[in-house]
Amino acid sequence: MQDILAWKKQIRNEMKERRQKMTSTEVEQLSGQVRQRLEELNPIQNARSIMAYASINNEIDLVPLMVKWHEEGRTILLPRVEDNGRMEAVKWTGWDQIKSGPFGIREPLGEPFDPALIDVVLTPGLVFDYKGYRLGYGKGYYDRFLPRLSNSAFICGIGYEFQVIENVYPHEGDIPMHWIVTDHSELVIDWNYF
Repeated sequence: MQDILAWKKQIRNEMKERRQKMTSTEVEQLSGQVRQRLEELNPIQNARSIMAYASINNEIDLVPLMVKWHEEGRTILLPRVEDNGRMEAVKWTGWDQIKSGPFGIREPLGEPFDPALIDVVLTPGLVFDYKGYRLGYGKGYYDRFLPRLSNSAFICGIGYEFQVIENVYPHEGDIPMHWIVTDHSELVIDWNYF
């Protein structure tokens, strides 16, 4: 068990370092490829409520899609970590209604949105595996949030191709992504969403 925990710490650090070495041009180019793939997915095309994220540390940038979807009248949500450590989805209405949360992540103001009403969750991660499991920063926010979704919610991991590896050694009870979208591929884990 200690070996797996040490390995997870090491792979997280390696992925953070590799992402940090990317230039802003690389991030924008590869983010554009991911955004294009996302727009073509049926579960996203049909979604009325989409939980995205405010990117940090060279994560895939979803802002252009968030703006587009918001202009189309869809409900766009971002995560917010509450004082009790629980992550909530909160409606995003623009960057003027934002505060800086833990770790410097931009978080929307307003009331939490019922997770059971979310159609799509676009989930960032440091590492994903071929079975759909993810490693985040290790705080467990998404691990505790995802079980609160309805069974029909589409959970899509978002990352760079280099962030997908053979196995992340998930914990019992971890919830896999249904799809993982990268700059070079789409990994379908649950064909029910195809």
